Amino acid sequence: MPFTPDAKKALELSLREALAAKSREILPEHLLLGLISGDVPAARLLADHGFDLATLRARLLA
Repeated sequence: MPFTPDAKKALELSLREALAAKSREILPEHLLLGLISGDVPAARLLADHGFDLATLRARLLA
């Protein structure tokens, strides 16, 4: 089953997060960072449900 354009974008952002962290693999925290980075449906959904994406990102990076 092919990925949707939004899924591809989230995976690309996850890979960028993993590379920025100098990780050799995409870990769950990189996936979540990819999902909350950029204009993807998951980020909008979380924001619409009251999540502060900047705070979530800071906690994941800590």
